[in-house]
Amino acid sequence: MRNMKLIMRADDLGFSEGVNYGIYKSVVDGVITSVGMMPNMASAKHGYELVKDLDIALGQHSNICVGKPLSDPKLIPSLVQKNGNFCSSKEIRARQVDTINVAECEIELEAQLAKFRAITGRDPDYFEGHAVFSNNFFIALKNVAQRNNLFFENPSLDKEWEKEFGITGLGFMSLDEHGLYDPRTYMEEHLDIIKNNPCAVAIFHPGFLDQYILEHSSFTLIRPMECDFLCSDWLSEWLNKNKIELVNFKNYK
Repeated sequence: MRNMKLIMRADDLGFSEGVNYGIYKSVVDGVITSVGMMPNMASAKHGYELVKDLDIALGQHSNICVGKPLSDPKLIPSLVQKNGNFCSSKEIRARQVDTINVAECEIELEAQLAKFRAITGRDPDYFEGHAVFSNNFFIALKNVAQRNNLFFENPSLDKEWEKEFGITGLGFMSLDEHGLYDPRTYMEEHLDIIKNNPCAVAIFHPGFLDQYILEHSSFTLIRPMECDFLCSDWLSEWLNKNKIELVNFKNYK
């Protein structure tokens, strides 16, 4: 019987120092195998220094909804507010029409890729996007990835992508009124997906809380909860019991 393969992905490296430390713990003491960095954020280099020597795939978690852009705001008016900061993901999701301009988005994505390279000295192992469910955003991500020969990944949101690469997303968590969920139940309920596909990927947002996260993210209590779960004996034993092999995106680029 073949071992089932599972990628454990942590998003948001660089969001804040607190998030960085939680992701670091989730790799060193936990089961995270792939980490996505937000190059435009002030704590991106701090996060990279924490994880640079760990055995992970390090990707670009491209961000067009938190903080400031790396490109000139005048060149990307569809992405920014009057103060030059990005429009929030909440504002973008509330729009009736996808007003993100693909060409403008590509300008910013290229700037973030350049920053990723400047911080790390190399290309990302994978390339994807943060928090914005916009078709135009996905088109821009694919275009920049193709132009730079990068491995674009989009599980759960793109069934054709899943079929092409043999990687199936476990889907999104259903959060309660406190923004939390039961991670043990989530993994148990998705065991059949892991069993019945060549590889699956589960996406988490581990981290510790600091003032920046409390002020700039809707994901708060969920971050330390997931960090604790990803480092738990229960999860390690569950993976071993079900003969699930942990892999990362380097295996598929």
